[in-house]
Amino acid sequence: MTPDIDKVTAIIREVAAEEIAPRFGQLEAADIDIKTHALDLVTIADTEAERVLTQRLTALLPGSVALGEEAAHHDPALQGRVFAGSDPIWIIDPVDGTKNFAHHRQPFRSMLALYRDGKTVAAWIVDPITGDVTVAEQGSGTFHNGQAVSVRKNALSAQNARGFLISYVRDRLIKAHGHHDFFEKVSHYSCCGAEYQEVAQGDYDFCAYRTLKPWDHAPGTLLVCEAGGIARYISADHSINDYRAEGDGPALICAATPELWNELNELLLAVFKK
Repeated sequence: MTPDIDKVTAIIREVAAEEIAPRFGQLEAADIDIKTHALDLVTIADTEAERVLTQRLTALLPGSVALGEEAAHHDPALQGRVFAGSDPIWIIDPVDGTKNFAHHRQPFRSMLALYRDGKTVAAWIVDPITGDVTVAEQGSGTFHNGQAVSVRKNALSAQNARGFLISYVRDRLIKAHGHHDFFEKVSHYSCCGAEYQEVAQGDYDFCAYRTLKPWDHAPGTLLVCEAGGIARYISADHSINDYRAEGDGPALICAATPELWNELNELLLAVFKK
């Protein structure tokens, strides 16, 4: 059984209020560390929030296990072990957008997904400062602060679409295709959680990513899909390969409509195959 959605929301909000929000803009140099490179940061808010979330969520659902971003960094074999087992998995990104958080910038989010039997069955994305939350449960739709939301269904082509792409992808698109009038608007927040929220609520129409860590995408893809969109790995042969947290592919595209996804797939193949 899936735990009560509201109980999990309350836990995330409480942990954010205790471990994340008070540290925003108050970090000392000793509270920030570098993981793999200078832009890949971890703060005391990340580690403490993940520690408490892991304890509280596994206690809420006996027999479940946790896959947190920071735990996986310290134990690279953790991801393989949890996906090889049969226990329900809490996938935790305590502070998505750590670079923004560490530099006292918005947006950043707390993201969480419950994964069972090869599927994401529930997801939460919370703003740690305001407490605003977007949630989804498999088969039940997507809700932002209790109100049902949906993707923008009139986004049928790239030309009138608004989306999220990191800058190097935009540059490579122009180089590959020789023009830059693909999209109505393209942004990049350095925070997957906020980007997924915007797509699920119909403010933007797509997002695409090459780095596919499960904590970055398991929550957001369910929000988009339950809001009426699709989340698939890019495909040269047009095969349907829906996102799975333990899966892999050359890149991931989430889009509001199949027509838009197909066009984005053709455009981005030239970028992500290189």
